[in-house]
Amino acid sequence: MNLFIKSLLAAGITMLPLAASTAADPVQRLFKEWQVTCNNLNDCDVRNADENMRIVIRHQAGPDGAAALDIMSFDADKAEGIWLDGKRWDHNIALSNADANNDYANAHSDSLSEIQALIAAAKNAMTLSLTPGDDVTGSLGGLNAALLFVDERQGRLNNQTALYKTGDEPAASVPPRPSAAPALSVPPLVPLDNAPALIKDVIASQQPVLKQEECEPDDEDVARSEAQPLDAQHALVMINCGMGAYQSSSVLFITPRAAPAKAEQLVLPLPLKDDAGKPNSISWFTEASYDPHSGQLFHAARGRGIADCGESATWRYDGQVFHLMSYNSQPSCDGGEPGDWPSVWATPGEADHSASQ
Repeated sequence: MNLFIKSLLAAGITMLPLAASTAADPVQRLFKEWQVTCNNLNDCDVRNADENMRIVIRHQAGPDGAAALDIMSFDADKAEGIWLDGKRWDHNIALSNADANNDYANAHSDSLSEIQALIAAAKNAMTLSLTPGDDVTGSLGGLNAALLFVDERQGRLNNQTALYKTGDEPAASVPPRPSAAPALSVPPLVPLDNAPALIKDVIASQQPVLKQEECEPDDEDVARSEAQPLDAQHALVMINCGMGAYQSSSVLFITPRAAPAKAEQLVLPLPLKDDAGKPNSISWFTEASYDPHSGQLFHAARGRGIADCGESATWRYDGQVFHLMSYNSQPSCDGGEPGDWPSVWATPGEADHSASQ
């Protein structure tokens, strides 16, 4: 079995143990104006789709899962309060005006009780704003259904820690968040002494693959191409396919050091399915880089220049296969902070990698 096939199979297999210990596979779906993303650890992110205001509610899985609320009013300089359907709501949530660090009014809370209070007050409301009037508002259509979905997925229905459907069940009855970190080793670093030759040989021998991928590297693309050591027998050759306005993409090959003509294209599965229900995979890696010291492969693709949408991922090579460590995705370009893309896949003990990193 070649290394390419092993990578595909192992990446799929490594998803199963974590997903099996949670409520379901990772999910990303819409409820009217609201997007819900829950990763393999069952951490959930709920956000609206209004371009002039971003409301994000996050809730980690587990009995003690952290909760956070952020309201960003992009077209307002002052946060004067919280209004629901034009009526002022009394609260203890921290408000901040635009300043040197933020060019918009915002509100933030890490208190579950404060967040629950806002959600309870907003159950029958249609809009939320940080200023009086209806010039800058966020739609609440679909929020109740989105929060109910999260509560059910995390095992919080009728629980004291639920966001929407609260009850008397104690926090201890909530299923735990997976915490077991995988034991992955990094192969010994064996430097390459023929990187330019490997790149040249892979381009020459892999023309059918490159043409199928519509990758026709010119001299500048070849100069941006890289070869990095994977293990004592293999190198990772990254053939750059061209530079766009703000990013470039590459086709990657697992390449035997002693026989580069036998290189195999690296295609890795992604944790979300397409609209037809089929597994997604990646064959073009954007802003790709590989660190042979940590065995980590990085990918980050912006949907547009301001990076309010896109995807990012990291994998770790253990000498045999690439294991998915993190995957973040924000499919719709609705404004918002650059690189603030919800987590779809996470690994206990690993830092979350976003586009801004």
